[in-house]
Order: sequence, then structure tokens, then C-alpha cells
Amino acid sequence: MPRALRTGFAAGTLVCLVIAGGIVSRRIGYAQQPAAPPVPASTGVPVEAPGFTGKTAMLDSTGYSVGRRIFAPGSHNATWHMHAAGQLIFAESGSGRLQIKGQSIRQLAPGDTAYIPANTMHWHGSAPNESFTMTFVTMGAGPTSQGEPLTEAVYLGR
Repeated sequence: MPRALRTGFAAGTLVCLVIAGGIVSRRIGYAQQPAAPPVPASTGVPVEAPGFTGKTAMLDSTGYSVGRRIFAPGSHNATWHMHAAGQLIFAESGSGRLQIKGQSIRQLAPGDTAYIPANTMHWHGSAPNESFTMTFVTMGAGPTSQGEPLTEAVYLGR
């Protein structure tokens, strides 16, 4: 192998080793960083916390569930129902409907939110001619109880 070619090969190999060594040393450096102090268990009592101004505390979310559902146009719950825990609804896209028993139908558009108290009969779905996507948070564990059938007259607000 000519000397110039060997020199170029050696220089290229050296550059690759330096780059690889730098990557490995940075990775090792990350691995050797001291661990962050453990976060104390939440007591629900607001205290000074890193990254916040004022006092704050995480709250227990045991039993909370998060889900997303899409409704095709004209789709809705088959029955009135209620959850043992409160429920939050976040409208993502399309046009939705929500009704709490004894109240008028509420139209939901993207960005709208709704809160359904625990043990409150309600239904939700899409508008008759448009699909609807929502995210929901059920705010604790417990059963969902089904009620009477939801009629088309109720769904259509008649």
C-alpha cells in the first residue's frame, strides 16, 4: 500500500476513534451523574417546589383513567349512564353533544370542556351529521351504571 494511502487511512481511523471515544465518554459521563434526590411522597399539602413559584403539591390520581373515543355522525351512548367518579370531557375534533339528565343538550366543539359530577346520569355522542372525537378522564375508580335507553327523540332534542 502506498505511503500516502496508509497515512490517509491511519488519519481516518484516528478521526473515527476520537469521535467514538467522545461519544462513549459523554455516555459514561451521563451514567455517572449523581441521581436526582427522591421526590417525597405527596401529602397533598402545598410546599415550595423546584420549577414552580409559590407552593404546590401533586395529588393522588389512583384509579383515574384516561381514554379517547371517536363517534361517527349520529352515534351516541345507547343508554343514559353514570360513573361512580366525576368525569371530564375534552372535545378534540368535530361536533359533539352531551346531556346531563334534567338539563338541555350541550353542543361541544374543539377546545370545549365539560365536567360531569359523580353519580350523575348523562349521555354523550356526535352531532347527527358530523363525527366527534373526545378525550375523557374518569376521576377515580368505580363502576359505570347503565340507565334507561336513550331515545332518538332525546338525542335529537325533541
